[in-house]
This record gives sequence, structure tokens and C-alpha cells, in this order.
Amino acid sequence: MVLQQWREEGALYAVIDAAADPSLIAHFYELGGNDAYPLFAGTDFSAQAEHGPWLLPTPSQAFVEAHPTLSGFYCRSRASKEVMQRHWQSLNSAIYDGEAVWFRYADHRILLPMLTAMTPGESDALLGPCEQLMIEGQCVTQSQDFTWIPASETPWFHIREHQLAGLYDESRHADILRRHFWQRIEKVMRAHPNPKPVILYTLQQANRDGLVEDVREGVIAGALALQADFTLDSIRVPLMLTDDEFMQVAHWLGKHTDLIGTH
Repeated sequence: MVLQQWREEGALYAVIDAAADPSLIAHFYELGGNDAYPLFAGTDFSAQAEHGPWLLPTPSQAFVEAHPTLSGFYCRSRASKEVMQRHWQSLNSAIYDGEAVWFRYADHRILLPMLTAMTPGESDALLGPCEQLMIEGQCVTQSQDFTWIPASETPWFHIREHQLAGLYDESRHADILRRHFWQRIEKVMRAHPNPKPVILYTLQQANRDGLVEDVREGVIAGALALQADFTLDSIRVPLMLTDDEFMQVAHWLGKHTDLIGTH
């Protein structure tokens, strides 16, 4: 078994999502483990340390047999526990669209689709001091010619759009936009009789037409505004649309007159 081989080499670690399965830490200790470390400790997320990602060094054979897959992943590394702590803590935040965001790398439901979509250079950097990573029975191996250089500042890892392709869900995106619009165009949202299905329907149409992010957001907000008897111009300042973006929004809505009537 690969994991047992890594363990016999003295190179096995586990990174687990304590929020998804709080019992793993107790089970780690019950089965002979020591020095489990909360990766939120000493960081901006320290208040949530108990429920964040944890590093489990050298899990016992019994633990590995009981949890061949787990809420998180296993990794093979000859680095010290301290080096592993620093590396994975440096990934608590990542850069997305120019802003620092919480990176849920310990959630295998998020990390596995992202790893599958990453370029070799991106996955090499993510693994850092780890030669291999085992997640949901799938092994990711670092390039042999990769030289890891620890990050000098955080956040450093960039989340790219292509990495998120496998995670995209239109219904979830529509819910995020609905909350966003309650902050940006509250008057429109209050006046509209039923914004939720309109947001999803317009999002689906915009995605089919391949609209870019700001314009896509603009056409959805614009459809809501027009249906609620506001002018299209009423969304321009709240959404900070440029002249070009606003023209694209107006042009697209002009071609989709079915969105102007209340749904």
C-alpha cells in the first residue's frame, strides 16, 4: 500500500479538515498519534483554529488503515514538521482576482477538482515541500526537476479561473449574486417581486453567450432594474461599470427583450 510505504519511509503526513470531520483528531491520538497541529493557530484565522485545517505528522498504521481516504489528504514529504506547518499555513489565504481570499485547501471536494485543472507548475508550487499527495485515492506527483523555494510573504498562491472550472455551479453563483445585489442595488431588490429566478435565468443566458464577469453581472442587475421599473442607468454607479461595460450591458439586454418583462 502506497501510504504504508510512505509511513515506513518516515515521510507521511495528513492534512485534515476538522470542520468536516471533527472526530479525526481524537482518533489520531487514540491510535498512537502525537503533535497534531492546528494550521490556523497563530494566524489571522486563529479564532477558528479548532475547526480549521490540521497537520497530522506520521499517522500510525492503525490510523491509515482506518482512514485510507479522509476529509483532507495525505502527503509524502521528508521535510520537518515545522517546515510543513509553515508551508500549509502560507496557503490559508490565496490571491483571487487581486484580493486575498480564504483558501479551503483541506477540503478534498475543493482541492481535488482544482488540482486536476492545474498546470504542472501550479501543482508543483502548491505541493511545495511535498513530493507526492494522495487525495481521494488519486496520487499527484511533483515534477522531478522542481526546486521548491519557500514563500517570503503571504498570500502568494494565485487561484486562477481555469482551476475553478470543475467547481462552478450556476445555482450557487446565482445565490452569491443575489446577496451581492442586496448590498449594491438594494432599492431594486426591494422593488422586484421575485428576483431569485430572474437572477438564475439571466445568469444562464449570459453564460451561454460567454459574457465576461463585470458585463455578466451588469446584465443580470440590468434585467432586475428594468423589470422593477428602474432605469438601466440606475445600476451603473452601484456596480462601477465603465462606459464600455455599460454599453455592452445595454446592447445585450436590447437583444434579449424577453428579460425586460417581469418573470
